[in-house]
Amino acid sequence: MGIQDKIQEKVNDEILHNNLKGFATSYKASKINAYKGLDFEALRTRVHDIKDRDLSKVMEQFNLFKANVEKVGCKVFQANTGEDACKYIADVMKKHNTKYMVKSKSMTSEEILLNHYLEKEGLHPIETDLGEWILQLANEHPSHMVMPAIHKTRQQVAKIFADYTGEEVDPEDITGMVLIARRFLREAYFKAGVGMTGANFAVAKTGSIGLVTNEGNARLSSTVPPVHIVLVGYEKLCDDFNQALDIVRVLPKSATGQIITSYTTWIKGRVPSHKNEDGVKETHYVFLDNGRLAFLEHPKFKEALKCIRCGSCANICPAYEMVGGHVYGDRYIGSIGLILTALYQGDAAAKDILKMCIGCRACSFNCPAGIDLQSLISELKLVVGKKYGINPIKEKVFKNVVAKPEKMKSLLSLGASFQFPLTKTNKSNGEKIISKVPLLPKEMDFRKFPALSSKTFTKLFHKDGYDKFTSKRKVFFYPGCAIEYFYPEMGLAMVKLLNKSGIQVDIPKSAACCGIPAIASGNPDNARTMIFNTLDRLNDVEQYESLLVLCPTCGGAIKHEFLDFTSNDPDRYKKAVLLGDMVTPFGKFLEDNKIHFKVKGNKTVTYHTPCHDERSLNYSAEAFLSSVLGKQFTHLTDTNVCCGFGGTYSLDFSTISNGILDKKIENIVASKAEILVTDCPGCVMQINGGLMHKKVPVKVLHLSEFIDKYVEQI
Repeated sequence: MGIQDKIQEKVNDEILHNNLKGFATSYKASKINAYKGLDFEALRTRVHDIKDRDLSKVMEQFNLFKANVEKVGCKVFQANTGEDACKYIADVMKKHNTKYMVKSKSMTSEEILLNHYLEKEGLHPIETDLGEWILQLANEHPSHMVMPAIHKTRQQVAKIFADYTGEEVDPEDITGMVLIARRFLREAYFKAGVGMTGANFAVAKTGSIGLVTNEGNARLSSTVPPVHIVLVGYEKLCDDFNQALDIVRVLPKSATGQIITSYTTWIKGRVPSHKNEDGVKETHYVFLDNGRLAFLEHPKFKEALKCIRCGSCANICPAYEMVGGHVYGDRYIGSIGLILTALYQGDAAAKDILKMCIGCRACSFNCPAGIDLQSLISELKLVVGKKYGINPIKEKVFKNVVAKPEKMKSLLSLGASFQFPLTKTNKSNGEKIISKVPLLPKEMDFRKFPALSSKTFTKLFHKDGYDKFTSKRKVFFYPGCAIEYFYPEMGLAMVKLLNKSGIQVDIPKSAACCGIPAIASGNPDNARTMIFNTLDRLNDVEQYESLLVLCPTCGGAIKHEFLDFTSNDPDRYKKAVLLGDMVTPFGKFLEDNKIHFKVKGNKTVTYHTPCHDERSLNYSAEAFLSSVLGKQFTHLTDTNVCCGFGGTYSLDFSTISNGILDKKIENIVASKAEILVTDCPGCVMQINGGLMHKKVPVKVLHLSEFIDKYVEQI
């Protein structure tokens, strides 16, 4: 089954949709509550610094840990590959003549497919985490790193238990189902000759491990059987308890929204065991490499090894919410799952799922270890795109049109001239839209598309004489493709307002794409050409107060991606640094310059925060609008959650895009607002198109247009 077929299957799964939607909403509130009174940024900076190590430091920690556990009789095995680890664990079981092993939840064991290996050897691993046991009985793998069976309902679990036990199981009797699990699993603990756990921490200074769980099964797995095997990646090493406790402070809060989990267990050395002749447990530590040590030397990808396995990158991912972990990830789930799949299993295994990232950056801002997950995914997209190629139609469009600004201008001008048979005026808001897109697949028909403007922003800017306005105060405005070719009125509204405030606005001599479409598609060569085109068309910045943007995606590209793509070109890099420092969203410029307004009319207004405004440019105009509008402003639930656009993502993964948009529209309708304001032309295109398609009478305006039409400068 191809990736699109898998996506369609999961999007059509109503049970999965309801489970993930309910969790995504409740998680956000729980996490906020769990971190109340704490400085999340300070905490995650601390965890990031603890995990910021190179290979020599990790091996220093490992050697100290190894020395401490070996001196009390524990055994340490370094497994180069997953197969090495599986074979060692199987050999321990065979040596002790046991067929059964009880396991607490371990993503590392999922990584190496340990259960499959042991079963082929005639051995019986038994999962003791309730969710993992349910999935083992169902012959499925986890769909979440912390809540593995989040995709299952109690009715589905009741059927799984009934099939396994041969008994009638009441799906409404949760306590009864828990007792069934307890009855079967308690027996397993006592017949197993080996217990296996992972480790959330391996403390080098004391030779101790820490386990963070909610069910207590890890304590039973590590204490009841006479042999304990600990399977752990090198990245779980830390210096001392202080470092481990810093991670404990964030792990449950980010994983499940709990202040602390039910069980935090510490094990040092060998513990007593009445089943062994010498009265102590036989303990094995299996340290897994499987690519980890090599990536500790990589300047970028070593960041992924800072992951503390909380799963929060899935909890807030809009794409994961639509399809779940059986599609959005492989053995590891969520944003980190896309990355670790590439690092541990190779880029061939990750090349399709990497494309499913919409690029909203929510994962990066939610990660308690401070990993810039979005940056790593983008880097890997470029790697696999270069190696395996991208959609050939996209490649040709990028190379022959978008990377050649004059040709792009000519073709789009031609398109604007010949589009009229396909356009109509929307009666509710007077906008020109494409009435019907020829040969558009059914799954892409979930929004109305805007018509190309008959005149570009640049042409109108000069035609209306805005280039003649001069002042001592000057800003430079980068319009980007959407405003240049689709929404020139957004740019003109901003220019008119700033001129009224005595501020001169200059623009590039000709338009060029910022390169984000090519970067997001994994097309580095054309992205570089686009970025160089843009840089070469932007004026020298020393004479300007700010570089203004009405598209935060373009602003984020100038501020961040331009630096990466010009790192080997000193002159362009210097210019990119200067421009990046000056990038300013329009709303922030108004606030910083204390330009005051009063409201015209009595419309109820809400606001959608674009992903890259908040998470690339560190700004949201919500507070500004609220202060201007007062009681006329109403908060939008999940205001900063992605609208599902993502540029060409909304075409490549239209079913996911549509699902994300549907949730956004639900929240807009619930707000009872008459106008929705946002700062991004892409968000306008997506949300307005979706509202028109569903015939929801809410007007969508860019902040610049809203101020022009509904607010008066004072």
